[in-house]
Amino acid sequence: MLAAIALWVTDFLHHIPPSMIGLGVGLVAVLPLIGVLNTDDLRRVNYLLAFFFVGSAVSMGEVLKATKSLNELTNILFSWMRPLIGSPYLSSFVLYWTGFIYHIFLGSEVSMLGASMPSLMNMAHTHRLNPLAVGMIWTFSSGGKIFIYQSTVMIAGYAYGYFRAKDLLRLGFCMSILDSIQLLLLVPIYWFLIGIGPISIGK
Repeated sequence: MLAAIALWVTDFLHHIPPSMIGLGVGLVAVLPLIGVLNTDDLRRVNYLLAFFFVGSAVSMGEVLKATKSLNELTNILFSWMRPLIGSPYLSSFVLYWTGFIYHIFLGSEVSMLGASMPSLMNMAHTHRLNPLAVGMIWTFSSGGKIFIYQSTVMIAGYAYGYFRAKDLLRLGFCMSILDSIQLLLLVPIYWFLIGIGPISIGK
């Protein structure tokens, strides 16, 4: 793990893609005498869920993008959201829960943020909003998860049988509510104190 972190931190020197470093470390982890995983560990993995399910979930995001359906979904969500952004409390609530709903349609945080962030920043620029505050709230909304396919980490844990899908649905929704309440307190007060500023930057 230290070797992987060192390679990720120094990628400006060797230019090895992060995904290749992760793949290499994963392969080393299963090598005889070197690796930390043995055959019993590998037999416990649900490969159908860990690989095919993850691949299918990520692929659906790419299908939505290729068929332009993602653009339509983004336009619908943002057009609903625009009139409600202005007040710091209402903006925090609307941005978080819109991002939460948007995340349900895509397979991972990377797909969700990569597909929507350009449009979100364009909306922030057009409506004189603070792009840093808007982008941070939107990024935090990707942390709210109620379905297993929304996170590869959740899928890996589920493959080992440590929790059930209804456990994630119940606890994930409760945690998302708590996250939303925390943002209602942090955005208008704490973020202003540390220099992030208000959501609306005025005319």
